[in-house]
Amino acid sequence: MIKPVYTLIAVAVLTALIIVGFVAMWEPQGEQLDVSTLQNEEFLELTGSTARLSGENYLRTTTAYSQAIYASAQDKDRPGAVVLIRDDDPAAAITTTRLQHFPVNAPMLFVTENGTTIPEETRNELERLRPEGVMMDNNVQIYIVGDIDQSVAEEIRSMNMKPRIIYASDAVELTEELDEYISILESNHRQIVLIGSTDALEYAYPAANWNAHMGDGFAYVTPEGVPDETRRMLEKRWPYYPYIYVFAPSSVVDDETMAELSQYGHVQRIPGETPQEMAVRWAGYKDSGHRTSWLVGFRPRSVGWGYAEPGHNMLLADPDDWRVIVPSGVLSHMGKHAFLMLTESDGSIPDPLQSYLEIIRPEPIYPNQQVFNFAWILGQDVSDDTVRQLDSLLEVSAPDDRTVREFDNFSDIIEPNVVDNDSLENEIQHANTSSNNMTNLTNGNIL
Repeated sequence: MIKPVYTLIAVAVLTALIIVGFVAMWEPQGEQLDVSTLQNEEFLELTGSTARLSGENYLRTTTAYSQAIYASAQDKDRPGAVVLIRDDDPAAAITTTRLQHFPVNAPMLFVTENGTTIPEETRNELERLRPEGVMMDNNVQIYIVGDIDQSVAEEIRSMNMKPRIIYASDAVELTEELDEYISILESNHRQIVLIGSTDALEYAYPAANWNAHMGDGFAYVTPEGVPDETRRMLEKRWPYYPYIYVFAPSSVVDDETMAELSQYGHVQRIPGETPQEMAVRWAGYKDSGHRTSWLVGFRPRSVGWGYAEPGHNMLLADPDDWRVIVPSGVLSHMGKHAFLMLTESDGSIPDPLQSYLEIIRPEPIYPNQQVFNFAWILGQDVSDDTVRQLDSLLEVSAPDDRTVREFDNFSDIIEPNVVDNDSLENEIQHANTSSNNMTNLTNGNIL
């Protein structure tokens, strides 16, 4: 017979083991954040519907994007990794935004001096972030992408972080290398492939932000046509054909190149004659349907933001500095899920954007159900006057004259009618006469 004291001891030991197990699974609290609401207040400018994310230069601006998304106070709010790219290779940076998506989950930071140096701003942010590591890739913490010197990887190792080098001598070659690497992580090639032109990169900016959000395939065409690297990428989608979306007008990518692409899959050109118009069209664009198969292994296709209603975030940038625009993909990837818009070269808001914002402008409804639009201003190049104009386009619209008239009519209905005494006496006399007639009729008298 087991003595009660033994049972009590066994229960106590088991309870202690359970408590120790739970404590062991708790995440560390992390260091206290050394920030305040007044930090960099000269750069964080706010209006009712906008906020500016900026720094003293493009390096600090990219750091501001990273800090807006990843607090890094605990492991759960750290990125999986960080992507490092050269600050003089926009084509490679646009390609690399698809790596920011899951399963990597990474902000983008710069290396400088022809890919040989990690600047102080980048180094400090790497130390602050201390990425978790990508579990699917043996806990790699830093991706060094493009034609970057080997010394950068050595410096990363000296910081006790694990790097992976994805090397390519040029951006077109990088698209194939990166596509093959991501296909290994995901065990499949993405059937959605976005196409940009090496001759007009500004048209591909909206595609870069979308790819940080969705991680679809990306490739380039050149003025000579479809390069071999892009052909091989598209062929690897066999036995299923890819859905190809071209971010360039016919003046940049001609019909002959479009016909070449159509040999590998279904091709669509995103409408828009300017980068500004194409960004607006892409915000409202949606292509839905089948993807893998019509009968067996059905998977849906949904490409494009497709926003035609209020309640969204957007990014606004000056098109002149790609180093401010392309790293903002992290704001499309996490937290904000914002689509990209561009100002005109003179800093003004384009007419297509004004028209689009009128379409998605919120209407006033019940306060507890009201939705809003919000814009994040990228860098310092967008002027304060433009921000104020944008703020007025984003705010909830005022009730129009028709709504006011309806409210006036409603007031007339619920207000009591004022009747003069003479009219009231006549109505009472008429009611009494009708009552007497009804009584006589009931008694069998015919009047």
